[in-house]
Amino acid sequence: MRTATWRPVAAILLIAVAALAAFWTVTRGFQTVTSDGARRIDIARSPRPLPPAPVVDGAGRVFNLSDIAGGTDATFVTWVYTRCLTICRTSMFGQAYLQQEILARGLEGRVKLLTLSFDPVHDTPDVLSAYGRQLKADAGVWRFATVTETGSLMALLKLFEIVVLPDGAGGYSHNAALFLMDRHGRVVRAYDIDRPDLALADLPFATGT
Repeated sequence: MRTATWRPVAAILLIAVAALAAFWTVTRGFQTVTSDGARRIDIARSPRPLPPAPVVDGAGRVFNLSDIAGGTDATFVTWVYTRCLTICRTSMFGQAYLQQEILARGLEGRVKLLTLSFDPVHDTPDVLSAYGRQLKADAGVWRFATVTETGSLMALLKLFEIVVLPDGAGGYSHNAALFLMDRHGRVVRAYDIDRPDLALADLPFATGT
């Protein structure tokens, strides 16, 4: 009778231990409860090299995404589509803030901004150029680009963990983040899009430390 009594208790304990282990994994050791938080931790632990995916910018210049760093110490990257009226605006406010700070601190030779569109059909170089002018982007600091081969788009979105879904109204629902790319073409950090100040503070040379 005693053995029979303990069997359900043991089963419950095993289920609890398995659930705790799964929660430990998902929360990266109880450090986060969101997918965005998990992405931040994963990228910080293991930087992600960018593939040599061809992209075209607002000036019609084609280059490999992995080469965008090109000796620049840091590049802040965001994903948007130009018709977006919601989360993309927050991303662009953050990039505009970073541009202002980069210029004010004389960091234009060391820090660049890159806005990537996941809507290459609509966001042509002409559209991206107009979008940049609307945002008063300094061409020496802030570039806008999109993929030239749609086949590489899904791989890039997967690498950045950007989820894009049609919203049924001709636009998209998607998540967003501010990513930091180092001079070696690796994604090394991810930040909330509404905290570009924290992203900039992570660059020692930007704070004078």
